Amino acid sequence: MKKDKDKSLLDDRRFSVALSILLAVAMWMVVTMVINPNSTFTLYNVPVDFTYNSTSYTSKGLDIVNNPEKSVSLKLEGNGYDLSGLKAEDFVVYPDYSSVNGPGEVTLPLRVLVRDSASQVKATVNKDERVSVVFDSVEEKTFTVQVQASDLTIAEGYILQGTVASPSSVTVNGPASEVDSIDRIVARVEPSSDLENMSESKIKTVALEAQDAQGQPLSLQYTTMDTTVVDVTINIYQTKELPLAVNFINVPEGFDLNTLNHTLSQETMVVSGRPETLESLTELAVSDFDLSTFELDKSYSLTVNLPKGVESKNNVKTITLSFDTTGLASRTLNVANIRTINMPDGYTVKVNDTKVSNVTLIGPEDELEELSPSSVVATVDMSQSQVVEGTENLSASISVPSSSTIFAVGSYSVECSITVNSGS
Repeated sequence: MKKDKDKSLLDDRRFSVALSILLAVAMWMVVTMVINPNSTFTLYNVPVDFTYNSTSYTSKGLDIVNNPEKSVSLKLEGNGYDLSGLKAEDFVVYPDYSSVNGPGEVTLPLRVLVRDSASQVKATVNKDERVSVVFDSVEEKTFTVQVQASDLTIAEGYILQGTVASPSSVTVNGPASEVDSIDRIVARVEPSSDLENMSESKIKTVALEAQDAQGQPLSLQYTTMDTTVVDVTINIYQTKELPLAVNFINVPEGFDLNTLNHTLSQETMVVSGRPETLESLTELAVSDFDLSTFELDKSYSLTVNLPKGVESKNNVKTITLSFDTTGLASRTLNVANIRTINMPDGYTVKVNDTKVSNVTLIGPEDELEELSPSSVVATVDMSQSQVVEGTENLSASISVPSSSTIFAVGSYSVECSITVNSGS
């Protein structure tokens, strides 16, 4: 029993065998990693860096347009210690651009750079490895998206008011030869079951298409767009036919507009808009007509005043106002009957002019012949002027109180002296 306790661990055969194996492996590693200077190793899946040394082609106004990708295997040579632990990130594999002189597709050999300049490792790539690269001058251009939606069917009583693409423009980037061939970028809304007999607005996501000047689709190999789809809003408006009405201004008190026969070039207009906008409309107003500008045998172009959100279906913006002047005539006379009204308290007005000269009247010819100048009144309404002390020419309106069919045209004024009452 005592002999067994005194026996050394080295005397254990199993331990000795294991220790011998470990020592042998350690010695082999030292030899292969440190002592053996001619070790070789293959490193797989090293990516090619197409941006390295890019100034050699960008300085010539060129760029790579085909987005190439490639990975290669490297043969590494050196002592075992230096080779251990090397990764793809320790090397740069890049095309040799020295032969690139202009646009086109070229096949280029590959070169290898060891990032650690102090390393003694030699790295090579198979001489048969090549990459195909397409060079061209790169151009960028922005196009407004054109929506094509001509094949949609619209319900009766509604119209296709328009379409809006979002985003409304797209930027393309690629070889000048391809970009220059693009005439337009189109979002084509194709017919579908949900776009039949439309009576309300809808939004559709539509793919973009590049077209040439003849409207033919282009197959762009290297050109890219900053977006390939847009949301197209298809605006559907309701239609409604409304009567047109003209408003007369500067009409003398007591004059009957119904005696002045007038017509519009069209009595109604078909407009379009959202249903909630059209619902409250009963007529459309055209721009005011100033009766004081009336002339015999003359027509007038008036603008149609469309409310916000309402459009003319036929894009009519103006209409013509005409008068039937049969039996009408004009007469010029002097008006001595001058009155002032609505004088504010504390002021006195003295009319300096004894008459208003050369007043032109329009009316039925027989009435004008019998009209007495004393029947014509020139009225200065002080409420229509800023009353200040002094002498001023104030506007005067002309009327014929005894007639509902005669009116004056033109503008007239009367010289008046205004004083402040004492004690005011």
